[in-house]
Amino acid sequence: MDANDAFQIHLQKLPPQDEKTFETIYTLGNGHFGIRASNPLQGNSSHFNGQPGMFVNGFYDLTELSYGENYSGYAQNSQTICQLPDPRFIIFEVDGIRSDETPYDVKLVDKNLDMRTGVLMEIFDVKSPTNKQFRLTLQSFASHADKHLFVIKYSVSALNFTGALTVIKQHPYIDQQIKFHTDDMRASQPETMLDRTFIRSKLPIMLISTRKSQLALIVAQQALNDNPMQVNIIDDLPSFSKTFDLTQGMSQSFSFVYAISFPHPLLKTTLTQSSFAAASEKRLADKSFKQLLDESAAKIDQFWENSDVELSGDATLAKGIRFNLFHLYQAAGSDGLTSIPAKGLTGSGYEGHYFWDAEMFMLPYFIYTEPAIARQLLLYRYHTLPQAQHRAREMAVDNGVMFPWRTINGEEASSYYPAGTAQVHINADIAYAVDTYVRVTGDDDFLTDYGYEIIIKTARFWLAYGHWATDDAHQGKFVIDDVTGPDEYTAMVSNNYFTNRMAQNNLSIAVKYSNQLKHSHPEKLVTLNVTDKEINQFNRAADGMYLPYDHELKIKKQDDLSTSKPVWPIKETPRDQFPLLLHYHPMTIYHYQVNKQADTVMTDFLFPKDQDAAQLKRDFDYYEAITVHDSSLSRAIFGILAHRLHHADDAYHYFMQTVMMDLTNSQGNTGDGIHAANMGSTWLSLIYGFAGLGLEKESFNLSPELPEAWDSLRFRIWFHGRQIEITITQSAVTVKLLSGEPLQFYLKHKTFQLTKGRLVNQFLK
Repeated sequence: MDANDAFQIHLQKLPPQDEKTFETIYTLGNGHFGIRASNPLQGNSSHFNGQPGMFVNGFYDLTELSYGENYSGYAQNSQTICQLPDPRFIIFEVDGIRSDETPYDVKLVDKNLDMRTGVLMEIFDVKSPTNKQFRLTLQSFASHADKHLFVIKYSVSALNFTGALTVIKQHPYIDQQIKFHTDDMRASQPETMLDRTFIRSKLPIMLISTRKSQLALIVAQQALNDNPMQVNIIDDLPSFSKTFDLTQGMSQSFSFVYAISFPHPLLKTTLTQSSFAAASEKRLADKSFKQLLDESAAKIDQFWENSDVELSGDATLAKGIRFNLFHLYQAAGSDGLTSIPAKGLTGSGYEGHYFWDAEMFMLPYFIYTEPAIARQLLLYRYHTLPQAQHRAREMAVDNGVMFPWRTINGEEASSYYPAGTAQVHINADIAYAVDTYVRVTGDDDFLTDYGYEIIIKTARFWLAYGHWATDDAHQGKFVIDDVTGPDEYTAMVSNNYFTNRMAQNNLSIAVKYSNQLKHSHPEKLVTLNVTDKEINQFNRAADGMYLPYDHELKIKKQDDLSTSKPVWPIKETPRDQFPLLLHYHPMTIYHYQVNKQADTVMTDFLFPKDQDAAQLKRDFDYYEAITVHDSSLSRAIFGILAHRLHHADDAYHYFMQTVMMDLTNSQGNTGDGIHAANMGSTWLSLIYGFAGLGLEKESFNLSPELPEAWDSLRFRIWFHGRQIEITITQSAVTVKLLSGEPLQFYLKHKTFQLTKGRLVNQFLK
């Protein structure tokens, strides 16, 4: 494969999909915003099938949740990411007929995403109602050098006529956005209500505000200097317009740049409109398309230097891996106030909410490749500690914090508590992520200033929510009742294994870091009122944590009663009845042993030293047989465990399903947005799975084993300020220190010394 082609996502090489799926696949973003790759003439015409729009990370509105019986503690408002006017939108006028008033016929010819530069190239053939045909070519990118900027170049060439074509570029009316309705609860449900006003300025500047959350942002646009246009005011609507005299076969180009502010409280934005306008004018002045592209491409080039995974032996798979990594980079908030929505910034699925997905499935990738972004993602959780503390008290938990299951603003937005609020394991998941970040990066300042507080306050939750058992079955053990684990097909149980094991870890690391900071930063313990008595309580609860086990089957029990339930007849269930959650009442599903996704075996993945190979095999075989993988989070975990068991065919099969999920739309809902956690799982499968990366003592260990179809795997990681390149072939592994001080590491648990300028080469067989 050509080296350049390895970073190209070409429409002609993808399987046929509907319009919304391609819009998702080709979405451009930079962590601040994402813009779907829709037909740019779409406007408010109902005969198009797409879902155009822009999504800004953290920009949401509130919709009151309705309950037949509204109990205390129920979430009162849904937070829904706003589908904003499409910056790609453009109007053409031929023979006095405007495309926003009378639909033009638009045919998609081609799309190609160059992941090396972040540029999306698109070609459309357009026919006016008077049969005038012209070709419209778009080049666009979301800037990674200036997170505010979206840049787009349009080119038009007449195909069957010579004559005038007028271009009109304006902010679309908010009510021109196409609304999308679905019975799938995973997709967005409420419609947000937005207002817009125009700010008097040299440029067309629009202020968009929400009705209930009272947030606002500003979108300014400017014509770039490759083909200057004048601003016109028509019906109080500022816009650019220009008439081109086209000659058949000749092309005319014109470029625009958008400045998209970060969300602000409406009052603050309203009071400072003039300063925002002035800042936008300054930001957009005297810029060219090439200059802006070069600045952005340099940032993306650095991203690939840190994060690229080079797989030799399967070109299609290698491209799929890069596609997933590129979308993760596009989705990650980097301002400390936002995280990664479950669908990235590519669609309205799951209402733009942040889940445990961010910490458990996506964050490891950033910790090892872009630690500065990982730090910002964890800071989002730190900044929402006040809301998490309020939520704990609201739920009658008198100590610690309780992070929400799904949220944007830090408050709980889950209306179905058995599969939402009851997933209290998210507290321990976030603590686990903080611990991983600190162990990999050595960022002691983050631990002292932010991370330790998260760990302590989540640990306090377990002491308040759990209790010491007095019944015969659990005598003398610390138990946690009435929770839901990761498997949403088994709800409201006692002693979910995953929850208890993660809580145990949360308590243990609270003890570890308390003892560490007691010597280095004792004032931190004083500030948080951490006492020796409390540390002892953490330690005692961790040691006494009940972890259910079926001694007859010799497996870890998912919960106290899990193995006593009848098993769901998976093989007898028609394929069109999956996912089960769309076809069966929750009580029906809860009655059976059937897992939506990896649950108990997640602990086998996260804590590999908890079990020997025989125990892992029993757990794997039992739970694989009752898991239907209705969640996109599931297959990667089973694939990694299959690899550890040396089940090469199973591991490879699971990995293939993980890598190509969105490019092939295998889940059937990519049109609602990418599966961001699954994309993170691609990296987990490669690096934690086939490369066998894991933390060991104060360093890392590699236990690699490549599939037979691959020639080599090369990737880079950051570890304690050192950048390290690892190359694995069928017969050997090579480790190279690119920057930083010498380091001791482990290869198949054997010690090696790594110094700059010297390669560690070891044969594997």
